[in-house]
Amino acid sequence: MTSLKISDNRRYFVDQDGKPFIWLADTCWTMPQRLKWDDVDYYMQKRKQQGFTVLQIVALDPEQDKEIRNPAGDKALLDNDLSRPNELYFKYLDYILDKAESYGFHVLLLPVWGELVVGHNWMGEFSDNIVTEENAYAYGRWIGERYRDRSNIIWCLGGDRMPVHLETDYRNVWRLMAEGIAKGVLDCDLKYNVFDERWKKLLITYHACHEAETGECSTMSYWTDEEKWISFIMVQSGHGTEVKNYNLIEKEYGRENCMPVFDGEPAYEMMPTSWPVITDFHGDWMVRKRAYWSLFAGSFGHTYGHSSVWCMISEKERDAVRKYSWFEALAQPGAMQMKHLRDFMETIDLSICVPSQEILLNQMERDQDLLDEHRQACMERNGLFACVYLPSGGEERIDISRLDADILKIWWFCPKDGRYYTAGGEETQEPAQTVSLEAGHLNQGRILIKSPSRGSEHDWVCILQSNKAEMDIPGMPREYGETESKNELKKVFAW
Repeated sequence: MTSLKISDNRRYFVDQDGKPFIWLADTCWTMPQRLKWDDVDYYMQKRKQQGFTVLQIVALDPEQDKEIRNPAGDKALLDNDLSRPNELYFKYLDYILDKAESYGFHVLLLPVWGELVVGHNWMGEFSDNIVTEENAYAYGRWIGERYRDRSNIIWCLGGDRMPVHLETDYRNVWRLMAEGIAKGVLDCDLKYNVFDERWKKLLITYHACHEAETGECSTMSYWTDEEKWISFIMVQSGHGTEVKNYNLIEKEYGRENCMPVFDGEPAYEMMPTSWPVITDFHGDWMVRKRAYWSLFAGSFGHTYGHSSVWCMISEKERDAVRKYSWFEALAQPGAMQMKHLRDFMETIDLSICVPSQEILLNQMERDQDLLDEHRQACMERNGLFACVYLPSGGEERIDISRLDADILKIWWFCPKDGRYYTAGGEETQEPAQTVSLEAGHLNQGRILIKSPSRGSEHDWVCILQSNKAEMDIPGMPREYGETESKNELKKVFAW
């Protein structure tokens, strides 16, 4: 596999030949602890078919098993000592990374989960701080050396915790781990706060939590530009119902020192919408909204999650909160709709687009507190096409003066089924409307678009395509993996 790097304009990822990389990730955080080898293969085969390109995995994660064991019962750390990693455990992690590479997945790898640094879980329980300033560098160097020759790894520190937690500052722990990884991967001594071109050879971000008290949820919430090891930004828009992740992305996209930004933990499908009192669960509509909102607001890619897949829930662990096993959850509607998103991104190159809210004339006049009425727009930088996401459908007046077109083709794409429709709601493979524009009126052009349907869960993407754009039918279905295996599922090993 080719390794990735950041584009020259520092907005997205490209391969070594400069081709934009489509980042569509799944959160399978606990796979090394929870999933047997044959089911790892099944899982990756399924996600490959669905168009995913990145897997988000934690090397040491205590959330489902405080002992941090693999399915064979091998503990990750002998005597819970970070300086004594268990070779049997890490051989299984090697296998998972090998399998990911064989399927063409890049892996966003977290060396440790944040709980091991702060010694505090989300149930309010305290434990020993296994990762400290005294051992973080050595472990970072060790795991960096172990995986230095793997081209499919992207690094992520943190792990659902802020670097300042319960008024204790853990930033030096993470800085030392970043410097250790640099030593292990690059065999050079880099300092967290000293600019060095070699930092660019490492792709590292920080996974923060969504801090309820402040609303802070970004990589850069507690870090500054002094941290030269941070190369891209992860937002955790989180699992609340009122989150405007387009605003979170817009804030980071507009930084003076720009870096690629994405929503790395949005609301998971079938995750409770409130805690500890559970009244409802996030469905596939929320999954789609967070995806298209963030992508059209400037995100370089997107991450999907399911409440039963991140922790690999077995059949016997299903309950009123986690209603599906991990293998049942793989085929949930939101996951299947990520395939449609991948198809869309294969045709609509969002890396050449810029956020363009100013073209939405009705949106500028609308009450911004109506969350499900928020429309998000982006435009190809030379005006060859524009995309508008309408989460509840409806009408929108569009300023087309910046589009370089004599004729506009207007397409209505349904994110729910990946198909195109006429304005009357009939399936089609032709534009829903073709509009001729008089050249003399382009600078003052306005157009009214109206979706085929409107209302709750009736979301649409409108593509306004110039006749000068060379583009296939947007979002035509594609195949990304082989036919599904008929092998018997062995399921998860649950301690």
